[in-house]
Amino acid sequence: MERLEGGGVSVVNVVVCGHFNHGKTTLVKALTGEWLDRLPHEREMGVTIEPARAFLELGDTTVSFVDVPGHRDYIRNMLASAWSADYAILVVAADEGPCPGTIDHALVVSFYGARVLPVVSKVDLVSRDRAAEVADEVMDLLELLGVEAVVEPVPVSAKTGEGAEELLDALAELEEPPRPSEMDPLRAPVESTRRVDETTVDVFGIVDRGTLEEGRVEVQPGGRSAEVLEVESTDGSGPGVPFRARLRVKGSITRGMCLGEGLSTADRIEAEVLSIGAKVRPGTMGKVHVLSAAANVRFAEVETDAGTEVLRPYAEGHNVAHVVLELDREVVVEPGDRFLVTVGNEPAVLGVVEGVAR
Repeated sequence: MERLEGGGVSVVNVVVCGHFNHGKTTLVKALTGEWLDRLPHEREMGVTIEPARAFLELGDTTVSFVDVPGHRDYIRNMLASAWSADYAILVVAADEGPCPGTIDHALVVSFYGARVLPVVSKVDLVSRDRAAEVADEVMDLLELLGVEAVVEPVPVSAKTGEGAEELLDALAELEEPPRPSEMDPLRAPVESTRRVDETTVDVFGIVDRGTLEEGRVEVQPGGRSAEVLEVESTDGSGPGVPFRARLRVKGSITRGMCLGEGLSTADRIEAEVLSIGAKVRPGTMGKVHVLSAAANVRFAEVETDAGTEVLRPYAEGHNVAHVVLELDREVVVEPGDRFLVTVGNEPAVLGVVEGVAR
């Protein structure tokens, strides 16, 4: 067992999220010294496209940061990592204030169970009064959305270093949340991969439950078997731990697949959902995001609490429904999993799986 950078007694996973160009990647660089826009086109465009991780050791805790895209065009990539976050740094630029991406990301990460640390970034560009005004706007927004903040908004300038120590102090106070048992059957969603040679691939992700060890594992969907040659992680290879696993396997492994034991797959899901965006009715098409996977989806059945077939946001009784979703391919999923459906590139429905079928 090798270690990724870090190695504290406990691990907390922190997604750095918010509207695009609000300074998320620059903030991670200021905190960790690591620049996460690694792809040439990311640097050329000045936007994050692929999620990337950096690690910071604070006392006995390893903080695993994942910098996710803020642009709605890349929400698929954001959701592939957001599902596993324990905490979320919600970045809001002082020169713009809360934007649509602020709302999207706050709703999504809190729905997945992450606790929010709001940050007002780029405070070197505005007056102190303006920075304080944006901090108040952020708190008002979170209260409106029903999202609890762990701390008051921290004013930060990645350029001057202002507020960095205060934010690090807040991060050092974070506690690792309860995890599933290491003895549970393994489920480890794949977030990204890197081909080593014709039969060997490096797989990156976070263990959802169980323990990832060297030996044979199941790869789903597809029902294949792979050999884990080595595992590299920050702290063992149990639940909540980011990992790199080198596999010997026939065929390809892609984001959205899972390594595990006794994994269930389905292309038909029954769920309870909450509308947060577009109207939805039987026949509406979208994309469902569950764990690190995404699939095209059709709403086969919709029955709201008001007894109608049209799901509408912010309309009491009409914004909650029991639905049946038909996917264009199987994904790893089981009752209790949380998911999000996008229509276009906009978040439309949050849901909890009640039943699955193939």
